[in-house]
Amino acid sequence: MLRPIEVSTLDPITPADQPAPMLDWVPVAKIVIDDDFQRPLNRNNWDAIKRIAADFQWSRFAPVLLAPIEGGLYSCIDGQHRAHAAAICGFERVPAMITIVSKAEQARAFVHVNSTQIRATAPQVLRAAIAAKEPWAIQCRDAVEAAGCKLMVFNKSTADKKAGEVFAVQLVRALVLGGKAWAVTAGLSALRAYDDQDRAALYSDYVLGPWLTAVAQDTAHAQHDLVAVLRGKNPYTVIELADRIAKIEGKPLAVTRRNAFVALIRNAGRVAA
Repeated sequence: MLRPIEVSTLDPITPADQPAPMLDWVPVAKIVIDDDFQRPLNRNNWDAIKRIAADFQWSRFAPVLLAPIEGGLYSCIDGQHRAHAAAICGFERVPAMITIVSKAEQARAFVHVNSTQIRATAPQVLRAAIAAKEPWAIQCRDAVEAAGCKLMVFNKSTADKKAGEVFAVQLVRALVLGGKAWAVTAGLSALRAYDDQDRAALYSDYVLGPWLTAVAQDTAHAQHDLVAVLRGKNPYTVIELADRIAKIEGKPLAVTRRNAFVALIRNAGRVAA
């Protein structure tokens, strides 16, 4: 579905009086970084720059934001990673939006761009990745659907969530990329078999986080063993007991919760043997 830009129902807002920006292709050699407000490039920054360069596409390159300064140069307000990546790829010019502002406003713009931008949520990224037929997204969707569940590509209010709807996109993605797609399917299949009351809360991050990561720890148990584990002790009781232990022993909640389920799964395997 295609949507137009529609704001007729909103009250108009008059922006501050300011010169209109210019759009141009600017030589990379004329772009400079002002260390008074820009972030330094450490190893992680250089790793990010090299990742951009390794898979460089103009369709993914947002114009850099520049301000003209003395000497015919341009101060980079936003986009130094992209500009460096373009240089590595041998491009002499990059698309830029050029705005005439003072150095103080350059710094304020840097803060604004890097702190107030609206980032896409994990479900929104998943939706776009499925549309783009990204392998990881297809694998995540298929692993969840194989268990009779649905990996959600948009958020819902707690009241509107239904049993079998999985919103833990980042968890599923991490497991799939780690070669544990089978654990996603097995763990969710067991939940579906255990859940005879269509409880949406069972598919929340609160339960899925420790449960699926525990299932991923061991490949030796069949699905019926996992169902038996869930039927043997209520998942919420397991998590509550784990939280008490974590508080007493001063250990991370996530690790303690996962380990509690790991112990139950392995004990069920020994009993079955």
